[in-house]
Amino acid sequence: MILKLLTMAFGFGPGREMMKSVQSNRKQLGKSRSLKENHERFKDVLDTDKPEFKKVSEEELDKFKEEFRRKKQKEDQQNKLILGITFLIVFVIFYIVLF
Repeated sequence: MILKLLTMAFGFGPGREMMKSVQSNRKQLGKSRSLKENHERFKDVLDTDKPEFKKVSEEELDKFKEEFRRKKQKEDQQNKLILGITFLIVFVIFYIVLF
């Protein structure tokens, strides 16, 4: 047992393997650039590709909004129902356990 403790204390065993792993990871990282270096590097780069969005009529937009609103209301009702049933079950269990 003492031999095992001495070997771990002097850099052998699992501790040494962890130290090797950390050193290996540090070597793989390389030199990190500062914020100023990154800014200088990308300062002259322009975004030439502008996104083109699909043109949608007002009617389609209103229809989508209404459908979204209905789905949201239905989901909210379901969540309230589940929450109410859960509280009711918990209340009944506490009532049975306490009385």
